[in-house]
Formats: sequence, structure tokens, C-alpha cells
Amino acid sequence: MNEDNNLREELRGLREKINDIDDKLIELLNQRGNIVIRIGNLKEKLNLKVYQPQREKEVIDRLKAKSNVIEDISIEAIWKEIMSASKLIQGSITKTGFLGPIGTFTHQAALDYFPKAGTEFITFNNTLEIFEGIEKGIIDFGVIPIENSLQGTVRETLDLLIEKNIFIYGEIELRIIQNLITLKTSDLSKINTIISHPQAFAQARKWINTNLPNANLINVNSTAEAVQQISDQKDESLAAIGTSFSSEIYDLKILSSNIEDNPINFTRFLIISKEENEQKVGKIKTSIVFVTKHTPGALYRALKIFADANINLLKIESRPRRRGRWEYIFLMDFEGDKEDPQVKSVIKKMSDNVIWHKILGSYPMVK
Repeated sequence: MNEDNNLREELRGLREKINDIDDKLIELLNQRGNIVIRIGNLKEKLNLKVYQPQREKEVIDRLKAKSNVIEDISIEAIWKEIMSASKLIQGSITKTGFLGPIGTFTHQAALDYFPKAGTEFITFNNTLEIFEGIEKGIIDFGVIPIENSLQGTVRETLDLLIEKNIFIYGEIELRIIQNLITLKTSDLSKINTIISHPQAFAQARKWINTNLPNANLINVNSTAEAVQQISDQKDESLAAIGTSFSSEIYDLKILSSNIEDNPINFTRFLIISKEENEQKVGKIKTSIVFVTKHTPGALYRALKIFADANINLLKIESRPRRRGRWEYIFLMDFEGDKEDPQVKSVIKKMSDNVIWHKILGSYPMVK
């Protein structure tokens, strides 16, 4: 009993030390905030942008080198939030649109890419609305799916990137994990209907056929909408396929996790904006679309220019051009920044060998 009391007393003492440290941390954060306000005033006078990613990277890298307990990934997450809170102090709020409702994979990608402090997350019904929201100045950024590792490119996103005057600002990759979600009082024997997005059904077809072969499948616009319906209808016979994130939002139960047929299931999301990413850090990727001349070997000649310059091509695919019959647009990703002199030279040479081209953006690659 004495040993137990001693341990409890030690725990109490350690918690008091944590409280003292937290008090010092908040005081230091207040001091930091006051300096941030002064920096914001100077930036305004110097006509500088509030967001300075190179400076933020330098700060985070310096702090990572100083920490011998907290992991690098945690240091980065903590200081990104602190810096985003600092931008809020300076009067800067980033408005970011994503495909709703809340709880979608796109919502999760938005939360993973943007700090929560200083960011307002806004739901949109479809990708077109996000593009139009950026054009009208309703939002600063949009998060949209561009490619799934199993099902390929999202055609609507590509078409809108071609048609609209919007740039790719960044990208993020998300591991797609599907879960069977129900009311907390339900179990597998009670399920006779599954609600989800058609893509989720396709990704979990084997699991459904093995475990719930007689279930009625109902399609909805998103996995998050499916989970919301389970919450609203309060029916133990219903289940949804969706994200663990959405189950937490609606306080539901994951009856079975990782039900997707293929574990190598990733979706790449683009961060889009009216403004180009002018302060890029890390390894850079450029996306470009072009239409070749209608002559033999036209595509080969265009690609050979990149090969001769030793520029690594990451992806190329074709898409029917909607302006005429049997004309095709090629989408290509390659390593390098469009502002790099060598890349500029290559694009100039390529432009002499194609009918039309458009640079969609240069942006940091997914790590």
C-alpha cells in the first residue's frame, strides 16, 4: 500500500511539473504572438506576402535537429499549427474547399495538407463548384482527387484543369482504407443493406461477396453521405462503407476494417489555386498538357526533347480533345521546375513541335 501511495505521489508531482511547463509554453507562445504581430506590420509595409514557406521550412528543419525526444513528424505537425495560428494573428485566414459532406476522403486530405489553425474548410457538392469557387474568390484553395492507383485518372478533374485558368499548387497522397460502419448496437448478422459510393463498392467487392453476399447495395454520392445516412436513420440493418474518420464524426462503430480488396490502394489529391506556387521547397514536379501535330512521329519528337535533356518523365497519358473529332490531349508530369532555365529551354523546344500546350503548374512532389 505504501508503495502504491508513493507511486501516486510521484505521478502527482510529475503532473504538477507538466502544468508548470505548460504555463511557460503558453507564456512563450504569447510572446511569440506579439512578435508575429510586429512582423506582420513590417511585411505589410514592405508589401511582402504573409505566407513564407521557405522561412517556415528553415524553422522546422532547425527545430527537428534540436529535438532528441519528439519525432520529426510530430515537430513538423506542431510547428505547422503554431505558424498557421501566427498567420491568423496577422489577419490571414486560408479558405479551402473540398468535396463534401464532411468525412470524405477529400476532407481528410484537406485536413492532412492544411493546418487547422488559420484555415476555414468549406464543403462543395462537386469538383466544378470548387473550380468556380476559386475563380470567384470564394476560396483560396481547393482539394480535388486526380488519380487512384487502381482506377486511374479522374477525368472530370483533368478536363477542368485543361479548360479553367487554375493552377496546381501542390499534391497529397492518401492511403484508401474502407471500413464497414454501423450503429454501435448492430452486428454482421443484422445487416441486410449496405450504402456507399459505387467506387467503394468496387473496391470492396470480394469482401462483400464473402461476408454479405445477399445484402442490398444502395449507391449514394459519397462514402461520407452513406455514413451520415446510417447516423440519421438509426437502423441496425443498415451499414455504410466509408472512412474511419467519418465514423468518428458521426459516433458510429467500425464493424469491420480494411475491407478493400487490394491493400495497395492510394488516391492522389491536387491542391489547386488561382495563384501559382512561387515559393516551392523540396523536389519539384511540373504538369503540362499538349496537343501534337498530326504528323508521323510527332509525339516521339516531343518526348525526345525531354530525354535528350535528361529530364525524368513521371507520367504520360492521352485524353480525347473535346474541340474536334479524333484529336487527343496528352497529360505529362516530369521532374523539374518550370522556372529552371533548362526546363524553360525544353518547353520552348517542345512548343515548336506541338499545336498547343499549357503548363498546369510546378509544385512540390509528394514525399
